[in-house]
Amino acid sequence: MATEILIWEIIEGALVPSEKSMIESGRREATDLEKWIKSNPSILGEDILIIGEQIQTKRGPLDFLGIDKAGNLIIIELKRDKLHREVLAQAIDYVSDIASWELDRINSECEKYTGKKIDEVLIDNFDLDEESIEELSINTFQKILLVGAGVDESLQRMVEWLSNNYNVGINILIFKYAQTKRGDEILAKTAIISEEVEKEKSQKHQRKIYAERYLLRKEFWTKLLEKANQKTNLFANISPVRYSWIATGAGKAGISYNFSVGNKYARCEIYLDAGKNSEELNKRRFEELFEKKEEIETMFGNHLNWIRLDEKRASKISFDFKEPILRNKEKWDGIQEQMIDTMIKLVDSTKSHILELE
Repeated sequence: MATEILIWEIIEGALVPSEKSMIESGRREATDLEKWIKSNPSILGEDILIIGEQIQTKRGPLDFLGIDKAGNLIIIELKRDKLHREVLAQAIDYVSDIASWELDRINSECEKYTGKKIDEVLIDNFDLDEESIEELSINTFQKILLVGAGVDESLQRMVEWLSNNYNVGINILIFKYAQTKRGDEILAKTAIISEEVEKEKSQKHQRKIYAERYLLRKEFWTKLLEKANQKTNLFANISPVRYSWIATGAGKAGISYNFSVGNKYARCEIYLDAGKNSEELNKRRFEELFEKKEEIETMFGNHLNWIRLDEKRASKISFDFKEPILRNKEKWDGIQEQMIDTMIKLVDSTKSHILELE
């Protein structure tokens, strides 16, 4: 049976129906609900941001485009009254187009609405840093959110069937407005699929993505280490791992030489972190190395990124290769050779200075 929300006030111990609807109170359902969603997207669910409005798709204009903390795009279709079965075909048409969007298109739509690129928006609104953002696979999974004042039985049945049997990321939110006899305004919400179930479904999909990425990283490190061991013994005792980095000691406790790789970069770096309560030591060591910046970079043969990381315990010095790496296997051989040669130069230009540190 289709879901309906009824609201009562408790007045002097008795239940009294809240009688005034949005229309009777001078509210315009679509306009006011849109405004409330824009000002407070959390009414749609936990960890949802709006990154676009009235976005043109091959099907026509989409009401809202959202994104969640896991990088999943959310197609949000808003209807002024009851949701009917036709809206499901409309939403699937939208998502079939948006699923093919590359990051450039997503960034473009996000900048139009927020004035910022998607990475900046995620960092600003969620507890994420640049490395956490790199772990996200934006738009590999899409979700549909249908929003209205009611839902007919056939649509509810189809949505539950898609969610339960085919693991489709889809839900229906029903909002009910009421005004009390004292003039207070109330907005109630119910979801057809529990938000906990939807969150677990999203997390399950992310775990699958991570598992695939772990295997890809291990393959990358296996091949890199085979090449590295032919040129240097620096990483001779290091085994390939599933993580985005591999490290070896720099001859001083709390300092390591790291290789790092992601979808958009590869990196050779010196990482300074002596562990718990070591912030002052790490920063002091960084400053001592920074004083020799000109000498180090001259010997290295290029500029380095000197990153003090004032907001964190550690500091680092790096050389970055800014191009798609991890998923472009055809580039692996070339970039791995460059990474190894760069690491050898980084060690040669810094090792003696590191050994002089306290």
